[in-house]
Amino acid sequence: MRVCGCEISAQEVRLAVIQLNGEGKIEMLRLKTTRIELADDTSEADLRAFQSALHAFSREHEIDTFVIKTRAKKGKMAGGAVSFKIETLIQLVEGCSTRFISPIALSNFAKKELEAYPEKLLVYLKNAFLAGAYALTKG
Repeated sequence: MRVCGCEISAQEVRLAVIQLNGEGKIEMLRLKTTRIELADDTSEADLRAFQSALHAFSREHEIDTFVIKTRAKKGKMAGGAVSFKIETLIQLVEGCSTRFISPIALSNFAKKELEAYPEKLLVYLKNAFLAGAYALTKG
């Protein structure tokens, strides 16, 4: 099983593809594409291009499930309207299921259960990696 951990930030989704290796250990694939940006959320053409890029990414990397780090819907730390459009487009990727993981669950997982982060993990992919790793180990 291959999952793609996602963190949505501003007008982009950050992507980390995670799988279990032959020894049952968490492994992050090194990919050329680690983020997809939505240029203009008011443009139908840009929305379709973003969704098409997600479809192509999921097919190319044989993604079974997208795992999204949730964001608050209201309050000081609430996600913006664009981020929720991106979330919806991820949920509409054909052939893939979508799961949501809370930031609190990810934080607890990182502190108590994660053995180590991959070598040379880019800082901006940390939460996407955690979301994917959590989904693989917690089922």
